[in-house]
Amino acid sequence: MKPKIAIYDFTDCEGCQVKLIELKEKLLVLEKRVDIVNWRLGQENNKPGPFDICIIEGTPITQHEIDLLKELREQSNILIGLGSCATLGGISGIMDKSERKKWYKKIYGESYKPRGIDALPLSSYVKVNFLIHGCPVNGDELVRILSDLLAGKEPKYREYSVCFECKQANNECRLINGKPCLGPITQGGCGAICIQGGSPCYGCFGLREESEKENLVKVLEKITDKKTINRYFSMFLNKVNK
Repeated sequence: MKPKIAIYDFTDCEGCQVKLIELKEKLLVLEKRVDIVNWRLGQENNKPGPFDICIIEGTPITQHEIDLLKELREQSNILIGLGSCATLGGISGIMDKSERKKWYKKIYGESYKPRGIDALPLSSYVKVNFLIHGCPVNGDELVRILSDLLAGKEPKYREYSVCFECKQANNECRLINGKPCLGPITQGGCGAICIQGGSPCYGCFGLREESEKENLVKVLEKITDKKTINRYFSMFLNKVNK
């Protein structure tokens, strides 16, 4: 019997699921080995759990989403967080609670009562077996991790930083050129796509194990001001669980 896989999403842009659809032929190969029984974005006929593997994109910001997450955890042998919203809190988690309240009042008025709560990683509510970082995720990383799971192997996180992938791509070092970047402390696997596109690394793949965060901050302080440094870290690394 094929393993039953479910793909759910909470509050997000659905960009990581789009990356899954973009896999095309690779996705078709995976589908021969599994039975995708529930995927709102990808199919019409969906079945309830239990599931062998449940993949979740997005961060739960309503009580309904939190309750559903806990229910899915109970129904799933393996639960995977897909993308930075699920693994780190993502874009929705950038603004802290006090700052969010201020803007609610300014935009919607004093009487506005939001339905949402703070955007936190899935791991703030349930046990997550594996985190697939990225904003959006890297398609090849997704295939690698799912293939390992289907083969009965425990997937491994990349043991190098984004800097290694920058070297492979012959990118000029932003830090050496006096430009902010979080590549040295960020887990590899993205292919250094942001740097290749002319943007800095904001850390969407999460902190690398044994990362020297304090040393990087000292380097950044020679390049830019503390406000900019805090803004860089607030993008993805302010609610890091892994």
